[in-house]
Formats: sequence, C-alpha cells, structure tokens
Amino acid sequence: MAYRALYREWRPKDFSHVVGQAPIIGTLRNQVVTNRIAHAYLFCGSRGTGKTSTAKILAKAINCLQPENGDPCGKCENCLRADNEETLDVIEIDAASNNGVDEMRELRDTVKYPPQYGKYKVYIIDEVHMLSTSAFNALLKTLEEPPAHIVFILATTEPQKLPETILSRCQRFDFGRIPSTEIAGRLKEAAEGSGAQVSDGALMMIARAADGGMRDALSILDMCLGYSDQVDEELVRNILGTSDTSFLFEFSKALSEQDASKVYLMIDRLMRDGKDPAVFAKDVCRHIRALLIAKTSPEDVSMIMDISGDEAAEYVRQSESMTVSRLMKILDLFMALETEMRYASTPRMALENASIKSCLRIEETDSQALNDRIIELEKRIDGLMRNPAAAAAAQIPVEETKTTRIQQPREERKVPQAAGRENSGNHAAVWKELMNTIRGKDMTAWSFLSQGRMIGCKNGRYLWQADRKEAEVQFITVLNMPERNKTICECLQQITGQACSFSAVPQGKSSETADNSGDDEYLESIYETFGKEPVNIVDEI
Repeated sequence: MAYRALYREWRPKDFSHVVGQAPIIGTLRNQVVTNRIAHAYLFCGSRGTGKTSTAKILAKAINCLQPENGDPCGKCENCLRADNEETLDVIEIDAASNNGVDEMRELRDTVKYPPQYGKYKVYIIDEVHMLSTSAFNALLKTLEEPPAHIVFILATTEPQKLPETILSRCQRFDFGRIPSTEIAGRLKEAAEGSGAQVSDGALMMIARAADGGMRDALSILDMCLGYSDQVDEELVRNILGTSDTSFLFEFSKALSEQDASKVYLMIDRLMRDGKDPAVFAKDVCRHIRALLIAKTSPEDVSMIMDISGDEAAEYVRQSESMTVSRLMKILDLFMALETEMRYASTPRMALENASIKSCLRIEETDSQALNDRIIELEKRIDGLMRNPAAAAAAQIPVEETKTTRIQQPREERKVPQAAGRENSGNHAAVWKELMNTIRGKDMTAWSFLSQGRMIGCKNGRYLWQADRKEAEVQFITVLNMPERNKTICECLQQITGQACSFSAVPQGKSSETADNSGDDEYLESIYETFGKEPVNIVDEI
C-alpha cells in the first residue's frame, strides 16, 4: 500500500475527532440529531483548522443510515463509500480552479438530479472566495432556493471577499485557531500510531510553529519522522530553521542594551549556522510581541502566548528593562523587515540594518515615549506636593552637598590651585568618565544625559545642556530632581576626588553666564593676593 501523508492518514472520520472546535461541532451534531439540516453552510477560518474535514463529516453524517448521536456510524454502505471517496452524492469543487460562470451554470443545471444513495446531495465548494462576480451571480438564485435534496457547504479563508447576498443565505460558522496544547495532544497520538518517540518539548514546538493549524502541525511532524523516529527539540529546530529561545533572549538583550557590536556578532553566528534571515525575523517578531505582552499584561502572558509559567516569568523579567514605546518601535521595524525581505537581494544586510536601527536611541525621539515620561514625572511631582515632608527630606542631600563645598578650607591662596579652575579645562574627560560611571547606577540619568552635553565647569559646579530645545524642559526637570541630582554629584565627586555640584540649564545660558556665584569667591582670593589697584602693562622699547 502506498504511503499516505500524516495529515491525510489522521484526517478526522467523525465529529468526535475534530480538535478545538467544540461549539461548532455541538451545533452540527444537534442539527443532525433533530434533522434540522440547513440548505447552505459557510465555514470560515484560517488554513488547517478543520473546515473541509468538518464539511466531509457533515456530508457523511446527514447521509448515514444509522447515525449515532449525530456522528456517522462509519459502518453503513454510505459511510464506507464516503470514506473510500466512491460516492456520487458528495461533490467537491475547488473554486480556485473552477471560478468561472460556466462552471456555476453547469452546477446549476445538475442540482435538479436527486442523490444516488443517500438522502442529500452535498456540494462542498472550497476556497469559495475565488469565484468571479459573474460566477457568484450565477450561483445566487440556486443558493437561495435549492431543491430539497441539495445542501451547499462553502469553505473559505477570506469571508470578507464574499458578497453580502451570499453571506445572508448561509449559516456561518467561524473556525478558530486550535490551541497549541490540543494540537500537541493530537500529534502525540499520531506519533504513537507511527511507532515514533517524540519528546513533549518537541511536540509543543511543532504545535506553536503550526500557529493554530492542525494540518501544518501534522506536516511538520511528518518531516521530522522522515528524518528520524526519535524526535527532540533540536531536530525540530533544524527542520524548521528556527532559533533557540535562549538565543532570542540574548539577542533582545543586546537590542535593549544598544550593543551594536554584539548584534553584529550574533547575526554572523546565525548566518554561519545556516539560518534563514526571514525565519529569524519572524522569530524576533514573536519574541518582541511576547515581551510587549509581558510588559503590558504580565499576569496573562502564559495564557495569551500559550507557554509555561517559567517561560512567562522569563519574558516578564526581560521586559522590565525596556519601555512599551521601545518594544513597539522594535516590533514595527521587524514587521516591516518581513515584507522587505521578500524583495531584498541581500537579506543579511536587511536584517543587520533593521537590528542596528533597533539599537539606536529611538525611544527618546518618539513623541509617545516623551508623553509617557512626562506623565510619570507629573505623578511623581504630584506625590511630592501631597507629601511636603517627603519633598523636604528629598531636598536635604542637595543642601548638604552645597554646604560641604562652601566649607572646604583653603590650604593655600594660590590661584592656579583653586578647586573650581582645576577641572574646568578637562571637563570633557570628566564627562566621559561620568557617562561610564552613571550607566551602572542610574539608567534613566544616563539616558537623559546622553541627549545633551557638558558645557563647562565653574568652581566644582558642572553645567549641562540638552541638544534639543523642544525636550529640554523635561530633561532639566528629571536631572535636577533631588535624588537623581544627588546620584550625579556623587559620581562626579568619585571621579574628581572633590566636592562637586551639578545643574542642568536651558539653552541660551553659557558656562560663563549660567552662574556667577562661584566667580565672587574666586575674585576675592585674587584681590587678597594682589590687591584691587589696576595694573597697566606696556611694552618696553
């Protein structure tokens, strides 16, 4: 006997074997039991969800000589003929290849003939949305008032393309995607029936890759069994060309940390392993979607993504390091990449380009991200206003820092050794060291500081300005908050070895005009050393 593909071998023979469509199956069973058979049905849903299989079972059930609780018995002559595809009472039409008006006119002429064996003559029209407009018009009258012995079952993946006049004449049933757990259970039965050993992890991986389609899942399992009767997760990954979950977590971490170098290395490793860039882009989309769900609805991750509790917890942990706006931006980039790769001559370059764009500081230039931060700041400020004691306590560290700086004793009155002037020439080096230090202590401060520059230093007071004027109000508010300002000052003191202060100032104020309070102290030390009388310098002849 010739080999039959698993999806054909394990096609349901009765309603009890249809997986994941309980409400629909219950309704159809009851109609068979009560003999309330409609003249036209419309089965809608994505591929592999059981539309055609259910149509064949329904056709067999309404013609069965001894139905059992709405199910075909599978033993009578009519059932056996249907199983062997020898009956003339069930006619399948592929609308994709028979979409013309002539075929529909021929069908209209043949419906008047009664069934040969059973009670009903059933027409199953698959992919009915492919019919032309004239073909629909030719079918319309027959579909509205067919002979009593005729039943139409229309199946489609795109019901929105059907005319309203067709939809209104049918009983519509929408087939949903089958849950991964139910697909895995059916795959386990198929694997055991084939004498193969498949791990539970491999079954779940196949079920998720099928994206709710039983036929796709059985086809993937068939490919795996063609390689070996011992199937594990590694074999499934090799067959599908997908990436390991740990690799995806590592890749998204590199995107989160804006580590372009690591991203390039990981893509290079991916290419050396022979992975398809298009498949990897799809994997990244699914992974970022999971992180977005974990960020916005952490308690529902396991249910929505159909994953275990441990996996859901890992997604929640990683999502904490990224904002919603950033996750949405990365997801947009990789969704666009999927379309771009269909026409890209060098898919690797397209993947690298999208990945490096994801590493950029796109969050701070996004208006939604700025709005989110402003809302967060308003909440904090409102909390401080409602609790004055907390606000006063938060300001104490700043006062202590200023007092410490003022009370620094002067060891010598040598102008070149003045503390404020000592670091004014090398504030660029201090700035570079500050960015390296603050990153490990306060990522928000580092993110905001990186959007501006140090404009100078006066008497231990470092001044900072934002690069973009439209965002400077938010930046100044955040950086001058007592707790964050204290952290920055501590980092500066650690770098310079001296008491320092920090201020974020608006554009238009230079390092010379931003603050003159320190200059008075500096000039006073000069006056005490040289006096206040002016000195004229003339060239000797």
